[in-house]
Amino acid sequence: MRTQAFPVPSLVLTALMTLLAGVMPARAEIYKFVDDKGQVTYTNMSRPGAKPQMVIPDMGPSATTTATTPTATKSRPAAKSPTPSYFPKVDVGTQRKRDDMRRQLLVEEMRSEERNLAAARGALATGSRQPGTDIRKLSDAVRLHEKNIEMLNKELSHIR
Repeated sequence: MRTQAFPVPSLVLTALMTLLAGVMPARAEIYKFVDDKGQVTYTNMSRPGAKPQMVIPDMGPSATTTATTPTATKSRPAAKSPTPSYFPKVDVGTQRKRDDMRRQLLVEEMRSEERNLAAARGALATGSRQPGTDIRKLSDAVRLHEKNIEMLNKELSHIR
């Protein structure tokens, strides 16, 4: 009588590989981009003309901790960690200019979203009076613009 082999080794191997994949530290690649005016920008997103500079291991709390107890899942404020020595330094004036430019872009985007929200609300009001109009689609557009404005306000509140 022959017994059928149970695929335990492959099951165990798959589970082990999944476990190890979650334990490996995340890595982030930093790109350096120099524009036509000589302005240097460091970013984590690739763009044409950007050159990879270094790979930085993710040393954040999510890379090293696992939630094994109920107390480990509670949220706690992130501890300030010193900037690694290999990370590019930016002087205060340059950072202020970048923050000002970011604020200006967010404000412009906010104005655009407010115009889009007004147009979406107008389309919803007009569409609700016409038979055969997809009100759900118009309502979704209004909610999308409202959510975008909410997120832009949140981003603006984080700028120093």
